Amino acid sequence: MTVSRPTRRGFLAGAVGAGIAAAVVTQGAGRALSEPAGQAGLRTRLAGAPVSRSSVQAWERRRVPIAAARLLRDSPGVAAGELRALVDRGVAAPSDLPAARAALARTRERLGVDRIRELLAPETALAGAATLAAKAASGGRWAIADTEITAPRGTAAGMVEWFTRERTTDDRPTWTGACPDHYVIVTGADGRQEVIEVTGGAVLPLRFFVDYTDVRGVPIPRDPSYPLEIAGTASLATGEMIGGVRHQFRDLPGGGFRSRLRVAFPAAVPGLYITEHQWHLAAEFGNWVDGYLASV
Repeated sequence: MTVSRPTRRGFLAGAVGAGIAAAVVTQGAGRALSEPAGQAGLRTRLAGAPVSRSSVQAWERRRVPIAAARLLRDSPGVAAGELRALVDRGVAAPSDLPAARAALARTRERLGVDRIRELLAPETALAGAATLAAKAASGGRWAIADTEITAPRGTAAGMVEWFTRERTTDDRPTWTGACPDHYVIVTGADGRQEVIEVTGGAVLPLRFFVDYTDVRGVPIPRDPSYPLEIAGTASLATGEMIGGVRHQFRDLPGGGFRSRLRVAFPAAVPGLYITEHQWHLAAEFGNWVDGYLASV
């Protein structure tokens, strides 16, 4: 059986359309499903506005066929049947999300980090050049994606310890499996975390490195009401700093904890990118918080 291989140009055109459509639909879904999840689950806010957990998972489900199409384009001989099914099915049904995550995870594992890095190199190079152009046009200003997640149990310290342990032990399935837009997340020998992902509303994946030892350079003000944090600068492989992360955590008086999750982008980046990255943060950290809570 012959599997047709989409061209890079065709894929990019389709990804642009799908990405814009997903952003428009998600924004509508965010309004329609604006009630936060019940106390038994996580509660999420994007830039202060409450959204339901089901709308966050709907955003993740819409990203599945886009990620599958990219992997199918570059590696049609690896898990082609599973990937083709994800692409042809379109937006994954709620009940299909665990299976879709598993299919993407198997493909990443079969390809391996080196092969994925090689396959995506042309796109990450373009994305890096575009990011540097945006930074140059920003005049030292930064735009901040801001997402909050409240968990009904667990502790702020426990979440920080879980996150740090998973990072330092380089538990790759935990990192890449949290969002369809994650292609590579690995911890290097120098302690930096290499990331290849589609950030926010971007079309192309970007390759960058997060240095969690460089807290002073993070271009995001610290919120003093959150005593614990995970923070670091983000730089390209060539060394240029392009942003940073500051994720802060605090316990709640009635039990549980709240996370304030922020990522800095050059201010010239389109506003849609910031909005979409707030959904990205909600999806990935929602899954990571679930992972932590499952361990306690």
